Amino acid sequence: MSEKPVVGITTRTAHGPDGAWHKNVAPYVRAVERAGGEVRVPANDVASVDAVLAECDALVLSGGGDVDPVHYGAVRHAETEPPNPARDAFEIALVRAARERRVPVLCICRGLQVANVAFGGTLVQHVPDVLGSGAAIEHSQVAVYALNREEYAPGHVVRLRPESKLARLLGRTEFASNSMHHQAVDRVAPGFTVAGTTPDGIVEALDATFEHPYFVAVQWHPEALPESDEVSARLFAGLVAAACAEPAK
Repeated sequence: MSEKPVVGITTRTAHGPDGAWHKNVAPYVRAVERAGGEVRVPANDVASVDAVLAECDALVLSGGGDVDPVHYGAVRHAETEPPNPARDAFEIALVRAARERRVPVLCICRGLQVANVAFGGTLVQHVPDVLGSGAAIEHSQVAVYALNREEYAPGHVVRLRPESKLARLLGRTEFASNSMHHQAVDRVAPGFTVAGTTPDGIVEALDATFEHPYFVAVQWHPEALPESDEVSARLFAGLVAAACAEPAK
């Protein structure tokens, strides 16, 4: 048995053609390993949820494609990506089980959106519909400007509510961060509250109002920021620490 806590990372594709970690999952792997965790990347199989949680001490729900709006009772927008039914079903079931079984979880970008939808919330399917074409912040800057993830420096400020759990975890209420999304939280699910926003009002973080050792959901991509980024380091360190502290399931 590993002496390190095992952290499961969800993703669409685990490995590239050469057998190495896929370029989209590799930054999460590095962030978890820097924080002291050992990585597993499970397949998107809803029947495997119990087995995944039996093996993993914590979870990262990673970024990726859009959640199928059928899961929150909406019709697919023209800008919403084609659905990935297997991934949607797996991650929704996984995050529900993680909440029930008190498994520490860090939800990132799509992961935040999955968590919100899994517990009864809804999403804005295309942020420009809300902000208009002249918005001060480009929330999907990587796609718009054709940047690679590692090339994208923080482009806006995140403001946390001083009383939020996340502000206490990070030790600050404002910091610069990145933005790689075109969807966002609309109606917040029961059991959550808004912990942080951008200056234009887009939800950037949710706090869990239910009892849980570590249930953190952020819209930005901490794994894509430099290793020196203190906010990112605290998010992953907090996850691994919670995995170490939580008794066996």
